[in-house]
Amino acid sequence: MFGPDKCGSTYKIHFILCDRDPVTGLHQERHVRQPDVDLREYFSDQKPHLYTLRLFPDNSYEILIDQSLISKGSLLDDLDPSLRPPAEIVDPHDRKPETWDDRPLIPDPTATKPQDWDEDAPAFIPDPSAQRPPGWLLEELPFIYDPRAQRPHDWDDEMDGKWEAPKIPNPACSRAIGCGPWSPPLISNPAYKGKWSPPMIDNPSYQGQWRPRTIPNPAFSEDPQLQLSPVAAVGLELWSVTGGVLFDNILLCADLKVAHEWTEDTWGQRQTPGLVLQLLMATHKRPWLWGLYVFTVGLPVILFVSFMWPDKRFGPPDQEYYYKKSDDPQPDTPHDQEGFTSLRDFAAAGPMGPRRREAKKAQKKSDLELKVLTLSSLSLL
Repeated sequence: MFGPDKCGSTYKIHFILCDRDPVTGLHQERHVRQPDVDLREYFSDQKPHLYTLRLFPDNSYEILIDQSLISKGSLLDDLDPSLRPPAEIVDPHDRKPETWDDRPLIPDPTATKPQDWDEDAPAFIPDPSAQRPPGWLLEELPFIYDPRAQRPHDWDDEMDGKWEAPKIPNPACSRAIGCGPWSPPLISNPAYKGKWSPPMIDNPSYQGQWRPRTIPNPAFSEDPQLQLSPVAAVGLELWSVTGGVLFDNILLCADLKVAHEWTEDTWGQRQTPGLVLQLLMATHKRPWLWGLYVFTVGLPVILFVSFMWPDKRFGPPDQEYYYKKSDDPQPDTPHDQEGFTSLRDFAAAGPMGPRRREAKKAQKKSDLELKVLTLSSLSLL
């Protein structure tokens, strides 16, 4: 038998053989060990899957799911019960003798209980040095009947029993250290010894731990052979409590080439999702992958834009606009004069005269001083 099996939270791929023992002549069912991989995804992703079993003449096998190898091994080593039974087995008819003594230690038969050993002494006794705290109210009870409680009008003594008012904490005890009967605390009893038992000594009649004898295994074979009967039919064992289970395309052949061609013509024709879609589908079960995607994709993009984005302030050194914030103030070139020689030039230039650089919120101190001198010269003219 070969195929998937889901039982509760257990997921298995069964591969079971029923062979005839060449020594005993009995038919026995043998199970191949389960794969070491987690099969949960194949049962919970709601997708069709291809289950493949390959048997080879050298008694090796391979188990594949969706053409991916999940288990392989040898039928001579991986079957339970094994095809290589031990040469000796425990005799099932052997019984332990009644006179067999397997006690390594026994109570000393010569020991006697000491005369001063008191087995009835309690483990804890009241502390004889304890005294009642001052202010303890012996006459008051911790709880008293509520004086304001009234018997319900529908109370029936025959049906409900004798009525009693509910109890409330005693108001007199709220201002005292304690109320009611006082008893000293308990301490360990120095005279306590517990139940007496004689000391243990070595058993002079000790014979060791008994084990049943072994006998030759009738099923042992020095050269085990797997004797399988020819496959005469294909049967389906179905037991499902889950709806929507479908199956089709069952192939049994003796040629791997035929099996491969059939797989390509059937299973291989399905549309497999692309790499991007597979990455997105993986986030449904593993939401933490979004953080990995952002880190591996977003971070390189941000670094590339930060380092490669053009900025005129940091352009090539051979250009006129190349300067640093730490550079000293630079004098204006003849093509970028901020001053005017006459009022006519100032009026022709307008309020936003030609400038090499755009106006900045924070200007250099040298530019401010130059503007003050220019305005002063204009006022003198």
